[in-house]
Amino acid sequence: MMIPKASEYMKRWDNNMFAIERIRIIKNHLLKEEKVSVAKLSELLDVTEVTIRRDLEKLEKEGFLKRTHGGAVLKDYVEESIWNENEENKDILLYQEIADTAFHLVNDGDAIMLTSGSVNAYIAKALSARSNLSIVTNDLVIASAFSHSPANTLILLGGDLEENAVYGQMTIDNLRNFSFDHVFIEINGLSETVGMTVSSTKKASLIQQAVKLADSVTVVCLSRFFGTKSLYHVGNLSIAHRVLTDSNLDDKYKSYIYNHNIPLFTSIDVYEN
Repeated sequence: MMIPKASEYMKRWDNNMFAIERIRIIKNHLLKEEKVSVAKLSELLDVTEVTIRRDLEKLEKEGFLKRTHGGAVLKDYVEESIWNENEENKDILLYQEIADTAFHLVNDGDAIMLTSGSVNAYIAKALSARSNLSIVTNDLVIASAFSHSPANTLILLGGDLEENAVYGQMTIDNLRNFSFDHVFIEINGLSETVGMTVSSTKKASLIQQAVKLADSVTVVCLSRFFGTKSLYHVGNLSIAHRVLTDSNLDDKYKSYIYNHNIPLFTSIDVYEN
């Protein structure tokens, strides 16, 4: 067997050290810029694009980035784009306001159901900072909020996938296996005459089953949807143990909720009843 010369060992050592330094530079560049092209890194590091692609593949396996056509983006940047896609900035601020409030309505160790919805996705993101939660959801975006939260347990229901959530009889049957301390149901309309409504019959059926399994039901609805109605009836407001909305709620609808003797939460430091 041939024994490598000392010079060969030194060459391998130099190559390994340079690879480590390359990885460090790539990470620092992505942390600063959030996205980068293979061509840019090749020029920056004075190595071939093949070498850069190999480095990016390694970092993708580590979960640091996601490769794209011709480059890569920071993993957190990919996840953040899920939350911000097709949402106006003013809506995001309202979502975050509601999510901050929801964080203080939950205790570590609680068992929680979050039904599909944009606001509930932000609530999930806030709750991911809690510990020992058991979270059940039918929503893929909500599930992604807990992807880097090992202190909590996530259960994603099975069923027929429609956009970012699962529905159908399999989902309902799966849901019946659980019981919850809290269920957060997001609705699309709240009317004094019709009650609570959502945009699909499958969503309505899922919510109706979920509320039967929870000790506490929190109705989540943006203030601008009060006084409006969607096509499918979920139930009357009386099934709610509390209502969670943003601070823009009109006094007219505050009175409507008060008359039902239901606690109303409109911001992190305001509890109205």
